[in-house]
Amino acid sequence: MGNLGYGANPTHPGEVLKDEIEYRGITQRKLAESMGLTYSVVNEILNAKRPLTAKTALMFEAALDVPADSLMYLQSKCNMQTARSDKSIIDILKSIRKMAAML
Repeated sequence: MGNLGYGANPTHPGEVLKDEIEYRGITQRKLAESMGLTYSVVNEILNAKRPLTAKTALMFEAALDVPADSLMYLQSKCNMQTARSDKSIIDILKSIRKMAAML
């Protein structure tokens, strides 16, 4: 099937959110407090060290009016890139493709 552009690193939604709060002049602590989350959770999401969940995407949407579905799309792209570069998954996929070719 060839390379479909999977080598590019997708943008983690935290990068978008971090830019947004910096543009607005909101501190991470103030944002975390307004969302009822700990500073460390918000900080880890904003620094791409923790994945965004549907729940936290909706919370960011409520706090910043950034569409949750757009944030989840970015997270999905990150998840797929992580999975595609996981050695154990690569081996499983090779095996499946071999078996499928014999069908």
